[in-house]
Amino acid sequence: MPLLDEIIGGAVDDEMPLSVLLRKCLLLAYELKNEKLKAWTENELNGYADADALPDYRKIKVTAVGTFAGPFGNLVNNQPLAASVLPEDFRHWAESAVLMQPVVAYDVGRDAEGRPNNGKFQWPADLVALFADKFLQGWNLVRAHQVIPGSVFVSLLDTVRTRILQLALELKKETGDRAKELSEIPPRRIDQSVVTNIFGGNIVIAGHAENFAQIGAISIQEGNFDQLRNALKEIGVEAAAIDNLRKALREDAKADEAKPTLGQRTMGWLKDSASYASKEGLKVGIEIAKKFATKWVLQHLGIDPT
Repeated sequence: MPLLDEIIGGAVDDEMPLSVLLRKCLLLAYELKNEKLKAWTENELNGYADADALPDYRKIKVTAVGTFAGPFGNLVNNQPLAASVLPEDFRHWAESAVLMQPVVAYDVGRDAEGRPNNGKFQWPADLVALFADKFLQGWNLVRAHQVIPGSVFVSLLDTVRTRILQLALELKKETGDRAKELSEIPPRRIDQSVVTNIFGGNIVIAGHAENFAQIGAISIQEGNFDQLRNALKEIGVEAAAIDNLRKALREDAKADEAKPTLGQRTMGWLKDSASYASKEGLKVGIEIAKKFATKWVLQHLGIDPT
């Protein structure tokens, strides 16, 4: 199995560029006919379109710093910005970030002393203007950015390479001593190996989510329950649970002068893990199902989920 051996060798050897290793992994995904591996590899190569589909290793903690202009034209640079100053909906700008770009974008290199270079994400100008006078009395915030430690990028690249290695070694083990072909490995075993080694066992938990790559891009028009129903079916929510949701939405609307609203019954449905139980099992993990379902229900109600 030359391809599998090439992947193992490339994952161990840092000299093989990660983009090349991922392309070999994409070839493997096609050979295995595994849509989950294909989706993950393409996302790592091309970037993620939806933050809801991001793996945990692409969600990071950050700090924020800013430049302030004060009396007599004085400037203060790199002043730490306290998240507590910001309203709750904006605090993530001083606390967390998501890494959406292709993985090669985070190969930032090292400085002359061998330390990984740091990165930064600039705050939008409108955000700076909105909170310009909220941090330091008598001083105005004129620029701000999130500080991304270089170690975060090193960790991201190493995590992707290690997960590929773990999968390849697991598949190698599955071929046994007689070196049987990859096509002889049962699809269920391949799927399990991908879930465990690539997704960490907590993203996709049931087989045959062929359209997993498209789930994060689903959007629901306000008031369109058929779209909501179809979206929930995509992640494996059973028909009875969807009917219960429709009843909850109707009851909440009756209680609020027939206006669609996020009432107690609908919120109860979203919080009830049992509502997602399916005879065939969910196509995504419980927490991911809740996140997508909440997003789609809010869209159905005309509420901005962001």
